Amino acid sequence: MGAVIQAVVSSGVTIVVYAVILAGVYKLFQIATDVGEMKDLLRDIKRNTQEIPAPHPEATRVSRSPEDLLRSLSAESYPDATVIEPH
Repeated sequence: MGAVIQAVVSSGVTIVVYAVILAGVYKLFQIATDVGEMKDLLRDIKRNTQEIPAPHPEATRVSRSPEDLLRSLSAESYPDATVIEPH
């Protein structure tokens, strides 16, 4: 009787160990597939960003002073406010 129980438990443990090993291998393949997809996406992003031309230096130059920009922003935000000019 004891030998039969030992054989059943041993078989059950063996089946569980094989199932865990198979699940681990399956998960490794899933991870490998995900990493491959991420690498493809990063290559696509890199390829797409290399095709974007650099902005022209004249386009990035600010033609107004920061004070002028703040005054225009203030005038747009508060149209009823009176602007006091510094002397």
